Amino acid sequence: MSLQTSTQFAMKACEKLGADEAEAYAQKTRITEVVLERGEIQSERIKVQQGIGVRVVKKKGLGFAFSSDLTKRSIETTCHNALTLARTSIPNPDWVSLPTAQKLPRAPTGIFDKDVAALSGNDVLSIAIRASGAVKKQDKRAEIDDGKFSAVVSEIAVSNSHGINATQAGTLLTGFLVCLAKERGEVSSMAFEYDISRSMKFSPENIGRSGAEKAVASLRPKATKSFVGKVVLDPDTAADILLSPMIFSVNADNVQRRRSAWMGKLGEKVAVQQFNVIDNGLLPNGIGSSIFDAEGVPRQKTSILTKGVLKGFLHNSFTANKEKRRSTGNASRENYNTLPTVFASNLVVEPGKKKLDEIISMVDKGIIVRRFSGNVRPESGEFSGIAKQASYIERGEIKHPLKETMISGNAFNALMNIITIGRETRPTFMNSYVPPILIDKVNIVAK
Repeated sequence: MSLQTSTQFAMKACEKLGADEAEAYAQKTRITEVVLERGEIQSERIKVQQGIGVRVVKKKGLGFAFSSDLTKRSIETTCHNALTLARTSIPNPDWVSLPTAQKLPRAPTGIFDKDVAALSGNDVLSIAIRASGAVKKQDKRAEIDDGKFSAVVSEIAVSNSHGINATQAGTLLTGFLVCLAKERGEVSSMAFEYDISRSMKFSPENIGRSGAEKAVASLRPKATKSFVGKVVLDPDTAADILLSPMIFSVNADNVQRRRSAWMGKLGEKVAVQQFNVIDNGLLPNGIGSSIFDAEGVPRQKTSILTKGVLKGFLHNSFTANKEKRRSTGNASRENYNTLPTVFASNLVVEPGKKKLDEIISMVDKGIIVRRFSGNVRPESGEFSGIAKQASYIERGEIKHPLKETMISGNAFNALMNIITIGRETRPTFMNSYVPPILIDKVNIVAK
């Protein structure tokens, strides 16, 4: 059976069993990947995963069961197991309803690429070889520690007892390298570089070149004295330090559980005026773009911060119903074997006008951090860890790479201490589009 046929069959089975409400979510994913270790191709494999998850409600009791077998008998058994759990579950007084069917938007452009879908193992191997070759071509001192390149083709289908019946397909091409450099007995810190794309607009050569550049640039690091000052966060570091607490805080489930630092702050200023953020599930070519979310609710564009003012939270159907609101289309599932939660689709930080070089030129004394290894507490915003691939800046110029240096502060305070935002935005593995960001008043502690 097709995925959509499987979910429709599950709905009929749940109805016959006497469920008050039911939902079926089916998924099939094919991953073609090549893994590198110490510069050598270690494995080339194709993995296919598929299955169905069934959510059933009976007298406000919830039951959930799943199976990797899409035969009719297995789906019937899965529906029976879900209903049995629903009948024995404690009723949830906050339960209102599964979502009802709505008109779906047009598919965002660029979320499915037939050329990515057609990539074979040899094609992905060729991409990995191109990236590997670019490392040595860029600088003979650089070498690869590990890496992975993957072509993903996914299809999902959602049906429920309130008329939702939708299906969609998508592609994703990802790759990363971890590089280091060696010179005269010295070894650099690890440099991480990657690319993510829904289409063949993907450059393994750029991954290799940039990874080598970052590794070589961290050779012969020097220490600096501790101080409180300015830090340039590259997109990945900005996503880790600033956006992870933000994503946690605008999650309506965390707000309702009183775990969000932004609970009760709608309409209040929580960042500098130049900081604008939206969640855009319909972004063309967006990493997290789709027609509908993990419950079949239409994706949309949701304002999060406008001129630094908190404008909205992200909802799935459960959190929205609790407040008699409409879902923002942000139901998310890691796989068919999990229940829907709330997560961003594409969290987009509006870029500024300055290039990275111009931002660096603004720093009288500070550092630039290209990788962060540490802890960020999303509830409080407190962060502390090692600034890796970092360099010392003085009088608007990068002077030298830094030996491992600690940085610490508070992400929510940092949003109020943003000096400027760069214009070179890139997608990150956190479903966010982030430019470089210059922040002030960060604790920089020499080890």
